[in-house]
Amino acid sequence: MRLVVWGAGELGGRVGAAWVKESEPVLGLTRSTERHNDLRSRGITPLVGGAPGLLTPEDALLLALPGSASQQAAITALANMPPPARAVLISSTGYYGSPHGRVAEDTPCGGDTHAAVVKAAEIAFRAWAGARGVVLRLGGLYRRGRGPLAALLRRGTAPAGPPDKTLALVHYDDAATATLAALRHPSPEPTYAVVVPPCPTRREFYMHACRVAELPEPPFDAPLGLPPADYDVTRLRRDLLPTPAHPDWHDALLR
Repeated sequence: MRLVVWGAGELGGRVGAAWVKESEPVLGLTRSTERHNDLRSRGITPLVGGAPGLLTPEDALLLALPGSASQQAAITALANMPPPARAVLISSTGYYGSPHGRVAEDTPCGGDTHAAVVKAAEIAFRAWAGARGVVLRLGGLYRRGRGPLAALLRRGTAPAGPPDKTLALVHYDDAATATLAALRHPSPEPTYAVVVPPCPTRREFYMHACRVAELPEPPFDAPLGLPPADYDVTRLRRDLLPTPAHPDWHDALLR
Protein backbone atom coordinates (compact mmCIF):
# COMPACT_ATOMS: atom_id res chain seq x y z
CA MET A 1 0.00 0.00 0.00
CA ARG A 2 1.29 3.47 -0.85
CA LEU A 3 1.34 6.12 1.87
CA VAL A 4 0.59 9.71 0.87
CA VAL A 5 1.87 12.17 3.47
CA TRP A 6 0.27 15.57 2.95
CA GLY A 7 2.49 17.72 5.11
CA ALA A 8 5.80 15.80 5.04
CA GLY A 9 7.49 17.88 7.71
CA GLU A 10 9.14 16.84 10.95
CA LEU A 11 6.46 14.34 11.97
CA GLY A 12 5.28 13.32 8.49
CA GLY A 13 8.85 12.67 7.39
CA ARG A 14 9.46 10.36 10.36
CA VAL A 15 6.31 8.38 9.66
CA GLY A 16 7.12 8.17 5.95
CA ALA A 17 10.65 6.92 6.64
CA ALA A 18 9.28 4.17 8.88
CA TRP A 19 6.78 3.18 6.18
CA VAL A 20 9.57 2.97 3.58
CA LYS A 21 11.46 0.55 5.85
CA GLU A 22 8.58 -1.86 5.31
CA SER A 23 9.39 -1.73 1.57
CA GLU A 24 6.28 0.23 0.63
CA PRO A 25 6.24 3.52 -1.33
CA VAL A 26 5.71 6.93 0.20
CA LEU A 27 4.76 10.17 -1.55
CA GLY A 28 5.66 13.22 0.54
CA LEU A 29 3.73 16.39 -0.30
CA THR A 30 5.19 19.72 0.80
CA ARG A 31 4.64 23.44 0.25
CA SER A 32 8.17 24.03 -1.03
CA THR A 33 11.26 22.09 -2.07
CA GLU A 34 13.14 22.96 1.13
CA ARG A 35 12.88 19.47 2.64
CA HIS A 36 13.03 17.48 -0.59
CA ASN A 37 16.66 16.38 -0.35
CA ASP A 38 16.07 15.11 3.18
CA LEU A 39 12.93 13.25 2.10
CA ARG A 40 14.72 11.63 -0.83
CA SER A 41 17.51 10.49 1.50
CA ARG A 42 14.85 8.66 3.50
CA GLY A 43 13.43 6.94 0.44
CA ILE A 44 10.39 9.22 0.17
CA THR A 45 9.31 10.64 -3.20
CA PRO A 46 8.80 14.39 -2.66
CA LEU A 47 6.39 16.61 -4.54
CA VAL A 48 5.21 20.18 -4.09
CA GLY A 49 1.43 20.39 -3.91
CA GLY A 50 -1.59 18.63 -2.44
CA ALA A 51 -3.28 15.26 -2.51
CA PRO A 52 -6.30 16.04 -4.75
CA GLY A 53 -5.77 14.31 -8.08
CA LEU A 54 -3.05 12.06 -6.63
CA LEU A 55 -4.84 10.11 -3.92
CA THR A 56 -6.45 6.78 -4.83
CA PRO A 57 -8.87 4.54 -2.88
CA GLU A 58 -6.02 2.02 -2.45
CA ASP A 59 -3.70 4.52 -0.68
CA ALA A 60 -3.26 5.41 2.96
CA LEU A 61 -3.24 9.14 3.77
CA LEU A 62 -1.53 10.99 6.59
CA LEU A 63 -2.85 14.56 6.79
CA ALA A 64 -0.25 16.43 8.83
CA LEU A 65 -0.43 20.03 7.67
CA PRO A 66 0.45 22.69 10.26
CA GLY A 67 -2.59 24.28 11.87
CA SER A 68 -6.22 23.18 12.03
CA ALA A 69 -7.33 25.82 9.53
CA SER A 70 -4.87 24.41 6.96
CA GLN A 71 -6.12 20.92 7.71
CA GLN A 72 -9.73 21.95 7.13
CA ALA A 73 -8.86 23.66 3.85
CA ALA A 74 -7.15 20.47 2.68
CA ILE A 75 -10.15 18.36 3.66
CA THR A 76 -12.42 20.72 1.74
CA ALA A 77 -10.21 20.22 -1.32
CA LEU A 78 -10.60 16.43 -0.93
CA ALA A 79 -14.36 16.53 -0.38
CA ASN A 80 -15.32 15.33 -3.86
CA MET A 81 -12.82 12.46 -3.86
CA PRO A 82 -13.49 9.01 -2.40
CA PRO A 83 -11.58 8.45 0.85
CA PRO A 84 -8.54 6.18 0.82
CA ALA A 85 -8.25 2.81 2.51
CA ARG A 86 -7.09 4.57 5.70
CA ALA A 87 -6.82 8.26 6.55
CA VAL A 88 -5.20 9.70 9.67
CA LEU A 89 -5.64 13.33 10.73
CA ILE A 90 -3.04 14.92 12.99
CA SER A 91 -5.17 17.01 15.32
CA SER A 92 -4.30 18.61 18.65
CA THR A 93 -5.08 18.45 22.35
CA GLY A 94 -5.99 22.09 21.77
CA TYR A 95 -9.40 20.51 21.12
CA TYR A 96 -9.86 20.38 24.91
CA GLY A 97 -9.04 24.04 25.56
CA SER A 98 -7.77 24.36 29.15
CA PRO A 99 -9.07 21.11 30.63
CA HIS A 100 -8.93 19.96 34.25
CA GLY A 101 -9.43 16.61 35.91
CA ARG A 102 -9.71 13.48 33.77
CA VAL A 103 -9.19 14.08 30.04
CA ALA A 104 -9.85 11.37 27.46
CA GLU A 105 -11.21 10.97 23.95
CA ASP A 106 -14.79 11.53 25.18
CA THR A 107 -13.97 14.79 27.00
CA PRO A 108 -16.01 17.65 25.47
CA CYS A 109 -14.44 20.31 23.29
CA GLY A 110 -13.11 23.38 25.06
CA GLY A 111 -14.88 26.70 24.87
CA ASP A 112 -12.17 28.91 23.36
CA THR A 113 -11.74 29.97 19.73
CA HIS A 114 -8.79 27.68 19.05
CA ALA A 115 -10.68 24.64 20.36
CA ALA A 116 -13.57 25.49 18.03
CA VAL A 117 -11.23 25.61 15.01
CA VAL A 118 -9.71 22.24 15.94
CA LYS A 119 -13.19 20.75 16.35
CA ALA A 120 -14.35 22.10 12.98
CA ALA A 121 -11.39 20.44 11.21
CA GLU A 122 -12.14 17.13 12.92
CA ILE A 123 -15.82 17.31 11.95
CA ALA A 124 -14.94 17.99 8.31
CA PHE A 125 -12.46 15.12 8.32
CA ARG A 126 -14.97 12.64 9.77
CA ALA A 127 -17.61 13.69 7.26
CA TRP A 128 -15.19 12.92 4.43
CA ALA A 129 -13.25 9.89 5.68
CA GLY A 130 -16.08 8.16 7.51
CA ALA A 131 -15.17 4.85 9.17
CA ARG A 132 -11.81 4.86 7.37
CA GLY A 133 -10.64 7.93 9.27
CA VAL A 134 -8.68 8.16 12.53
CA VAL A 135 -8.11 11.39 14.47
CA LEU A 136 -4.97 11.70 16.59
CA ARG A 137 -5.07 14.54 19.13
CA LEU A 138 -1.38 15.14 19.73
CA GLY A 139 0.05 16.94 22.70
CA GLY A 140 2.90 19.41 22.32
CA LEU A 141 5.67 17.84 20.25
CA TYR A 142 9.28 18.02 21.32
CA ARG A 143 12.77 16.68 20.61
CA ARG A 144 16.27 18.01 21.17
CA GLY A 145 16.35 21.50 19.74
CA ARG A 146 12.61 21.75 19.24
CA GLY A 147 9.69 22.15 21.60
CA PRO A 148 8.93 24.31 24.65
CA LEU A 149 12.55 24.48 25.88
CA ALA A 150 13.80 25.59 22.45
CA ALA A 151 11.09 28.25 22.35
CA LEU A 152 12.08 29.42 25.83
CA LEU A 153 15.72 29.75 24.78
CA ARG A 154 14.71 31.81 21.72
CA ARG A 155 12.47 34.17 23.72
CA GLY A 156 14.62 34.39 26.82
CA THR A 157 11.54 34.20 29.04
CA ALA A 158 8.60 31.88 29.66
CA PRO A 159 5.29 32.73 27.97
CA ALA A 160 2.53 34.13 30.12
CA GLY A 161 0.01 31.71 31.52
CA PRO A 162 -1.45 30.20 34.69
CA PRO A 163 0.95 28.08 36.76
CA ASP A 164 -1.52 25.22 37.26
CA LYS A 165 -2.34 24.64 33.59
CA THR A 166 -1.17 21.23 32.37
CA LEU A 167 1.30 20.92 29.49
CA ALA A 168 0.39 17.85 27.44
CA LEU A 169 3.63 16.63 25.83
CA VAL A 170 4.76 13.85 23.49
CA HIS A 171 8.14 13.23 21.89
CA TYR A 172 8.32 13.21 18.09
CA ASP A 173 9.48 9.58 18.15
CA ASP A 174 6.47 8.45 20.18
CA ALA A 175 4.08 10.51 18.08
CA ALA A 176 5.50 8.90 14.92
CA THR A 177 5.17 5.40 16.42
CA ALA A 178 1.53 6.04 17.34
CA THR A 179 0.77 7.52 13.92
CA LEU A 180 2.29 4.58 12.07
CA ALA A 181 0.29 2.19 14.26
CA ALA A 182 -2.93 4.11 13.50
CA LEU A 183 -2.24 3.78 9.77
CA ARG A 184 -1.63 0.04 10.14
CA HIS A 185 -4.15 -1.00 12.81
CA PRO A 186 -6.83 -3.35 11.40
CA SER A 187 -9.68 -1.82 13.42
CA PRO A 188 -8.63 1.39 15.18
CA GLU A 189 -10.83 3.60 17.32
CA PRO A 190 -12.01 6.82 15.64
CA THR A 191 -10.08 9.07 18.06
CA TYR A 192 -6.97 8.86 20.24
CA ALA A 193 -5.42 11.32 22.68
CA VAL A 194 -1.68 11.06 22.00
CA VAL A 195 0.00 12.25 25.18
CA VAL A 196 2.61 10.64 27.43
CA PRO A 197 1.66 11.20 31.08
CA PRO A 198 2.47 12.19 33.71
CA CYS A 199 2.32 15.71 32.30
CA PRO A 200 3.80 18.69 34.13
CA THR A 201 2.00 21.85 35.10
CA ARG A 202 3.36 25.07 33.63
CA ARG A 203 4.96 25.86 37.00
CA GLU A 204 6.73 22.48 37.15
CA PHE A 205 7.96 22.69 33.58
CA TYR A 206 9.08 26.30 33.41
CA MET A 207 10.70 26.34 36.85
CA HIS A 208 12.86 23.39 35.73
CA ALA A 209 13.36 24.83 32.24
CA CYS A 210 14.54 28.22 33.51
CA ARG A 211 17.07 26.53 35.77
CA VAL A 212 18.35 24.44 32.85
CA ALA A 213 18.55 27.54 30.65
CA GLU A 214 20.06 29.63 33.47
CA LEU A 215 17.26 32.16 33.17
CA PRO A 216 15.42 34.05 35.94
CA GLU A 217 12.43 32.34 37.53
CA PRO A 218 9.41 32.60 35.22
CA PRO A 219 6.45 34.89 35.90
CA PHE A 220 2.97 33.42 36.00
CA ASP A 221 -0.55 34.71 35.55
CA ALA A 222 -3.27 34.09 38.11
CA PRO A 223 -3.87 30.37 38.73
CA LEU A 224 -6.90 28.64 37.29
CA GLY A 225 -7.73 27.24 40.71
CA LEU A 226 -8.73 23.89 39.21
CA PRO A 227 -7.23 20.40 39.42
CA PRO A 228 -4.54 19.82 36.76
CA ALA A 229 -5.56 17.83 33.70
CA ASP A 230 -4.99 14.08 34.05
CA TYR A 231 -4.83 12.47 30.59
CA ASP A 232 -6.33 8.98 30.41
CA VAL A 233 -4.35 7.23 27.64
CA THR A 234 -5.75 3.74 28.14
CA ARG A 235 -6.89 3.56 24.53
CA LEU A 236 -3.56 4.86 23.19
CA ARG A 237 -1.52 2.34 25.22
CA ARG A 238 -3.78 -0.53 24.21
CA ASP A 239 -3.76 0.09 20.46
CA LEU A 240 -0.94 2.39 19.35
CA LEU A 241 1.77 3.09 21.91
CA PRO A 242 2.12 0.33 24.53
CA THR A 243 5.58 1.43 25.66
CA PRO A 244 6.67 5.03 24.98
CA ALA A 245 10.33 5.51 24.14
CA HIS A 246 10.24 8.80 26.09
CA PRO A 247 8.05 8.26 29.17
CA ASP A 248 9.51 11.13 31.23
CA TRP A 249 8.57 14.73 30.44
CA HIS A 250 11.99 15.81 31.71
CA ASP A 251 13.30 14.64 28.31
CA ALA A 252 11.74 17.85 26.96
CA LEU A 253 14.36 19.76 28.97
CA LEU A 254 17.30 18.26 27.08
CA ARG A 255 19.09 20.75 24.86
